Amino acid sequence: MRPLAALLAFLPVAAWGASALDTLLQRLARPAPSSTAFVEAHFSPLLTRPLVVSGRLEYLGPDALARDVEKPYRERAEIRGDTATVAREGEPAQSFALERAPEMRGLLASFTDLLGGNRAALERAFRLDLHGSPSDWTLGLTPRDPRILERIRSVVVSGRGAEPRCLTIFQANDDTTIMLLADAASTALPAAPDRRWFDAQCRGQSG
Repeated sequence: MRPLAALLAFLPVAAWGASALDTLLQRLARPAPSSTAFVEAHFSPLLTRPLVVSGRLEYLGPDALARDVEKPYRERAEIRGDTATVAREGEPAQSFALERAPEMRGLLASFTDLLGGNRAALERAFRLDLHGSPSDWTLGLTPRDPRILERIRSVVVSGRGAEPRCLTIFQANDDTTIMLLADAASTALPAAPDRRWFDAQCRGQSG
């Protein structure tokens, strides 16, 4: 990487244009409904190896998101407004209010507001911190709601151009969830994927 490009990769948004956030959100905006493949890994100090699932993530419009797990089991979680419904194959569906799961509310807000290109809603829900360049960027979201902050310290979205590659959720209990999206989710999983491998995919590296 050339010295100037290396420097730009660590500069805040103000260094490469005050309108960069608006430009990024315009590029990320998607029509509803739309979907993308995902591979998700959950890391915890209590686990000897990460829990890894894969499937499709569906943007259904403002305040609506669905997560279809296809491997290693089948499960559909759908959030609409203030209600979440979870249905695992072979079991009855269960619904509950998002007041019981502020972390899910945080995930819903971050993802649907990003794909909806809704800067005002994002800034109401999060403190935003954009770094990098338009072709290789990282957007940090810190929840403003104390109830969500008790569960989620921050959400970090990284991508290239108009494509988000990776969504990382840092939880207050030191658990971390990394979700690879779109092209990043198409990379073949190694036999024992670890944190280093997932971090490399977020950075667009081969391993």
